[in-house]
Amino acid sequence: MDLNRIALEIFRATIAAIEVESVVEGAIELRSSELRVVDEVIECGADWRGADWPIVVIAIGKAALPMARGAARALGASLTTGIIATNEESGAVPARFRLFTGGHPVPNQGSLDAAGAVLDLLREVDDDRTLVLFLISGGGSALFEKPVSDALTLEDLREVNRILVGCGAVIGEMNIVRRFLSAVKGGRLAASAPRARQVTLIVSDVNHDDLATVSSGPTLAGVATRADFERIVARYDLLRHFPPRVVELISSGQLPEMPRRQDPAQGSPNRRTSHLLLDNRAALRIAAGIAEQVHGCVVEIAEDLVEGDVQEMARQHLARLERLRVANPGKTVCLISGGEVICPVRGDGEGGRNQEFVLRAAIDNRLDEVAILSAGTDGIDGSSGVAGAIVDTTTLA
Repeated sequence: MDLNRIALEIFRATIAAIEVESVVEGAIELRSSELRVVDEVIECGADWRGADWPIVVIAIGKAALPMARGAARALGASLTTGIIATNEESGAVPARFRLFTGGHPVPNQGSLDAAGAVLDLLREVDDDRTLVLFLISGGGSALFEKPVSDALTLEDLREVNRILVGCGAVIGEMNIVRRFLSAVKGGRLAASAPRARQVTLIVSDVNHDDLATVSSGPTLAGVATRADFERIVARYDLLRHFPPRVVELISSGQLPEMPRRQDPAQGSPNRRTSHLLLDNRAALRIAAGIAEQVHGCVVEIAEDLVEGDVQEMARQHLARLERLRVANPGKTVCLISGGEVICPVRGDGEGGRNQEFVLRAAIDNRLDEVAILSAGTDGIDGSSGVAGAIVDTTTLA
């Protein structure tokens, strides 16, 4: 049995099923005087096509371009203007949008230009009658950036990101540090247009349900405190590694406080709402259905294998897979999980978490017939330019 082929088909069919352009288009329905976004209905009291009721779309992240195309199709002529901040131009840019190409996994000048352009636009259109539709996906932490202080440079930000990616911190910890050092993360972007009606649609690439961690939450305040920030800085000895200007800013005590997450019981006086369109669990459920119905596999979703050291996670997955096979003799079994392993960078080569995971699994594997695929649903694994990798019992040889 060609297990490699089956694994690839399951992955590719899953990616096709969660194609974000169609998902976004289906989440938005425009009528003459109201707009449905997911299950929320927004009334404007006038025709959306009137110049006095602008609709502005801000798309940020590695899926920003297809998300913007979906929104543009749904909104049609009612779309006033938009900005896309993503990592590469892949396909047509919708009319009335400006596209900025940021850096990933570290920011570049395009990242700063994108943030500056969006901040300028939001300040210009900030009005009670304006609707701002934010489309957020993973990767925006680097693709869309502006330092919290003018004293910090692009090189400072790049060095901070490089150190965070390689220090062994989990994604949630990295994002807390990024938020405190940024003028557009942790709800600060949304705060730049306090009067506008704001709706955020999110395609999540994070391990858990905290949507404020997707792209470091430009429109959603987190729950992290200054004490959390200082604990992470101390835990990974970051002051010893960060650039001098960043160290000086942190040590001065002049870092501004982050916006605080509002208690849902208090309502939404700033008229900001958010909706999750796709997340890791949705992809896992789709993959499991494809494995069962198309390929006849006995499937287990390992919901607890989400985050951990890359070596230990490889071992745990292999052990779980072996138990699943022992429990189902003579059947093709499929273990599915989703998350992000902790994978400190110890060299100067290219690669990513997915590739290291499968290589470590190949080294530890004792099963006589197995295929192990690990890939990023956004199509990028670290600095490698590929989505991931697949190994089997012939890989080491």
